[in-house]
Amino acid sequence: MQLQVHTTGEFDGKPFILLPYQKFVVWCLFGWKRKVDGLRRFRKAYYSIGRGNGKSPFAALLTLVLACYDDPPEPRAEIVIAATERGQTRFVADEIRRMVERQKALRKRFTSYKQRIVYEPNDTVIEQLGKEAKSKDGMNLHAFVADELHEWREEHRGVLDKLQTAMGKRRQPMEIYITTAGSDQSVIWIDIYEDACKVARGIYENDRWFVFICQMDEGDDPFDEAVWSKANPNLDISVKRDYLRGMAQEAEHNAGILNKFLRYHMNVRVRSDVKAIDPKLWAAGTIELPELLNRMCASGLDLGWRDDLASLALCFPMKAKKDFPLGENEQPKYFFRQWSWICAETDKRDLTQQPWAGWIRSGRLIVTPGNTTDPAAIFKQIDIVRKLYDLKSIALDPNNARAPGIHLVNEMGLNVFEFFQTCRKYNEPTQLMLTLLQNGGLQHDGDPLFAWTADNLVLKTDAAGLVMPDKTRSSDKIDPMVAAIMALSECLFLDTDAGGYNTHSFRQL
Repeated sequence: MQLQVHTTGEFDGKPFILLPYQKFVVWCLFGWKRKVDGLRRFRKAYYSIGRGNGKSPFAALLTLVLACYDDPPEPRAEIVIAATERGQTRFVADEIRRMVERQKALRKRFTSYKQRIVYEPNDTVIEQLGKEAKSKDGMNLHAFVADELHEWREEHRGVLDKLQTAMGKRRQPMEIYITTAGSDQSVIWIDIYEDACKVARGIYENDRWFVFICQMDEGDDPFDEAVWSKANPNLDISVKRDYLRGMAQEAEHNAGILNKFLRYHMNVRVRSDVKAIDPKLWAAGTIELPELLNRMCASGLDLGWRDDLASLALCFPMKAKKDFPLGENEQPKYFFRQWSWICAETDKRDLTQQPWAGWIRSGRLIVTPGNTTDPAAIFKQIDIVRKLYDLKSIALDPNNARAPGIHLVNEMGLNVFEFFQTCRKYNEPTQLMLTLLQNGGLQHDGDPLFAWTADNLVLKTDAAGLVMPDKTRSSDKIDPMVAAIMALSECLFLDTDAGGYNTHSFRQL
């Protein structure tokens, strides 16, 4: 195995010398034989380790052993690299290709195709499969590697079923699960992880399972460098201590980054939702707003018709020193304002009680007659806004709001852009907002309703690590914050220094 070489980064071209923990894994998987028939003991391997510790190169190495050096050799072996998307499989498959290309003896024995690699001496095929494996019948697998298991969702269970049930004709098949920790949305990972933990703790007896988990222990302080090696056996080799220090420093003040630090680098399960904003950071952004008349801005509109708030948020980007006095090392600032509406006949709120009554008296919350929010009141405020400020665009979720969107475009002549409620759409402006809060770049006028919803805001994280507001898990209403994030997203397309508007490619209503 150590005739292979590394193919990436600072170790490119250097011999792949196994570290002690890797030697342990290899020996257990391939060296531990059953007395009764001389075949390997372990048929299922769960290998979980922090990000950056060389999972993909190690998985590639294990795959090459299964293809070329298995004992006894398996004629016409079929090995699958599986992931939720075929593109994800390339991380392991490309490592295999590069390792083969760098090793003269193997290079002559392999033929590489777009989605498969063939080891000619015994006609073994290494194939890349994504979710299309669900409909792929007739497989006769010697082994499969399920890469980044934490990304597998319920809709991928059929893929896993196909793989697991395609191994009955082989003498010593092998299932290998490679992953970092998941969240509470990683349902397939949770099932396998919990079984693996029971095996490792002796609660569940199954001598076919090999379990290798590197993670921070419960009760450990993630900011204590002494515990980092528990999840990162490659610490100071492929995982740089300085990088972890930098991320830990950010994580101390940013709940979203803390979630990522714990999950990807301490390798512990996290909730997919996380409270986003420290109330002290939000309060620190309170200032008396500067003169905003005729200033360029963008807006987000989050519409609620019955028991939800409907909220309009404005974001004013201040990027030029001529616009606002910035210190030499000071970051650009964004100023936010919000207006919210609620219908008078709401079933869930007593509007005569605090804090609702106070917000209504101060004009922070506007009550409209009836049992649904009156869109005319919202249109009236938007009309006032566009006369006071240079309103460039509005972000609007088109679901259940297409008619208001069309009114804003056709009747009011505004630029309205669709903003769908997905992590992919929300991630960039949400992460920017958290960064602005941390460095003092987000400012507002101390609106108590705004502050309340900021404190309520909870984020959820998808399998790819992208985040978005989660209304179902937030402690209460977050509509003004949702509108503010949408407005900030639109601001990313404003060119304040040039005084113009860069039309973006997202669909316009």
